[in-house]
Amino acid sequence: MAEKLIHIFKGFLDFLFPQKCLNCGIRGVIICNKCLMSFPPPLILNVPNGRNTFAATSYDDEIVKKIIWLLKYKGVRTLAKPLADLIFSRLRDEMPQLLKNPGGMVIIPIPLSRKRLKERGYNQAELISRFLSDKMSVRFLPDVLYKKKDTISQVEIKDRKKRLENVKGVFAVKNPEAVKNKVVILIDDVTTTGATLNEASHILKQSGAKKVVGVVAARG
Repeated sequence: MAEKLIHIFKGFLDFLFPQKCLNCGIRGVIICNKCLMSFPPPLILNVPNGRNTFAATSYDDEIVKKIIWLLKYKGVRTLAKPLADLIFSRLRDEMPQLLKNPGGMVIIPIPLSRKRLKERGYNQAELISRFLSDKMSVRFLPDVLYKKKDTISQVEIKDRKKRLENVKGVFAVKNPEAVKNKVVILIDDVTTTGATLNEASHILKQSGAKKVVGVVAARG
């Protein structure tokens, strides 16, 4: 009964405030597939420790920036799905080998601290990861990697060296057996210097992960 009422209420809201594509304005979707697939091309970033990072698109695009901002700071959680769709589509085109052995992989989101999770109410990387794990048929592990302490938001730090220092030693793995000998797909919404992904990747490898591949919606 409750689900039926929620469905009716949602339909009523859609009638009063019809959803429109954030880019082209077409009605019925928050971002249409045509606009989604027209975003700037993906990037594969090589970093010194040997971990590749795959970025589905560029954060320099104004609509991409708006989508991630709405998801991250304005509670528009429905935007996690189109971002996961974009990541999957571009991974399939650019890194098809990564999708060949789903049983040997796990998907892990970059965690928020308890304080920030309480303030926001959700983790945007976790939302993207849930949808992506379904599309890739890969096991989703939302609680294996966690943040031991709160830190200043990386967005507030411009200096790369200070970003590295800010996340040093902040991550831990709750259950090393879950990642042992697995290829870990490490998910975040945006990467700029790669400091967060590097630190999380380091602790996952220390815990027995065979390989860590960073995957983000956008490169900042």
